[in-house]
Amino acid sequence: MYDDSDGYPSDSYDSDVAANDSDFEEPVPEDKGKSKSPGVEYESFSAARLQQRVEDDIRTVANIIGLESPIASILLQHFRWNRDRLIERFMDDSTAVLADAGEPEDAPSSPNPRPSKRARLDTPTEFMCMICCDTDPANIFRSRCGHEFCEACWATYVTGKVKEEGQCLFNCMQDGCRIVVDEPSIEKLVAKPVFERYRELLLQSYVGAHPTLRFCPHPGCSETVLCAGGRGASLQTEVPTVECGAGHAFCFGCGLDSDHRPIVCKLVEFWLKSAREDAGTSQWIKANTRTCPNCKNSIEKAGGCNRIVCRHCNFQFCWLCMQKWEVHGYNNEVCNTWKEPEKDESMTAAGQNLEKWLFYFDRFNNHELSSRLDQELVERAEEKVVEVQKSSNLSWIEARFMQTAVDELTRCRRTLKWSYAMAYFLVSGNQKQIFEDIQADLEKAVEDLSQLLEEPVEKDTIKGLRQRMMDKTVYVRVRHEMLLRDTAEGLAEGRWEFTIPME
Repeated sequence: MYDDSDGYPSDSYDSDVAANDSDFEEPVPEDKGKSKSPGVEYESFSAARLQQRVEDDIRTVANIIGLESPIASILLQHFRWNRDRLIERFMDDSTAVLADAGEPEDAPSSPNPRPSKRARLDTPTEFMCMICCDTDPANIFRSRCGHEFCEACWATYVTGKVKEEGQCLFNCMQDGCRIVVDEPSIEKLVAKPVFERYRELLLQSYVGAHPTLRFCPHPGCSETVLCAGGRGASLQTEVPTVECGAGHAFCFGCGLDSDHRPIVCKLVEFWLKSAREDAGTSQWIKANTRTCPNCKNSIEKAGGCNRIVCRHCNFQFCWLCMQKWEVHGYNNEVCNTWKEPEKDESMTAAGQNLEKWLFYFDRFNNHELSSRLDQELVERAEEKVVEVQKSSNLSWIEARFMQTAVDELTRCRRTLKWSYAMAYFLVSGNQKQIFEDIQADLEKAVEDLSQLLEEPVEKDTIKGLRQRMMDKTVYVRVRHEMLLRDTAEGLAEGRWEFTIPME
């Protein structure tokens, strides 16, 4: 970020920077921002672009207030990266601003070089490091404030602050000194990996200070998203789903590393809290295993489709409602709609609430499980597709129809699982009934497409299977968009009524 010389470069005012000041004003994304849900505009930054943004902010402030970039960086961190507030306060009383940040107005702006050992021999005073008491260290480092310690002690101190304490803003190690160790000094004193960690902490400080910025929560991803909305009262009427430059979808409002539409962030928090509390009980096992209604043998689900065939007695039934498959239906409120149980004096209110919770959690968990199993299924099937492709007229692109279907299934199952969490909190009535009808239509389409994935892939039938799967994929996508659109409009219009207060 800065020059490697002993002093700092003298930053001359750049008219181009001044002309582009508005490019870095909060919180306006550029035109290249995308939109994943109504009213939510955002832009993704790579690590390099974010670093450039930070450097531009520092350089702009340095040019305006007439200080060198390292000092401007320290002041910006002191003001929580609030550029406008720093400039306003500095113009009112620069001395007070500098003193408050531990920077005396007459303090030197760069480390002073220590006299050589040969020159020291001519003086009566010998140097002794006050940390390790070494009187003849290999190198001595003098900070901007004039305090001297051996370079090895400085390096240990700075490394500890950065790597162990995770700090990017810390003072000189002399007791009582408030001068902050600047970036050029840190770069000179520590190894490259430590300095890179310092840069990461600086970016974290910058992002943490700006509510319009959020790191992508997916493991290993270095993208950052700028979003003008997605916070405050707007979270009651929208689910600010964004997608980083690496293609990871997440919620900008709560930071969950998933697209949790259609349910709003506050309800997600309640839902996940209940799920964590229930995760250690036998009910978690119940969500993953079933007993065949016919022969009573235990069955574990092996595919995404809810049509289960018992290997012991060949009885076919629905994984969710346990009804015989021949008489099963999705539009007759068998599977996706919670029904209040008959009045039972022996069942307490807590017991009824638990039954309701398990009903919705079972379906939530089932779609999560089915999504993983669908992916495993297509990986096995695609091996067969490759074999068939070699002896057929299908191109490589044409042979990817199964993966396209699974990608759509994954998105739909993610939406369906969160739709059950939303349904759990919805107050019973006409609006909930309409919601569950749309939900059931999508669920039936998803199950139909999931069943197509389980059909055998043969040379003579692959073209017909491909056409049917492509048609069903398009239909599923339309139903999926309909559910997302209806729920988003309902949130914006205040149509939904929940069982817990949203204020």
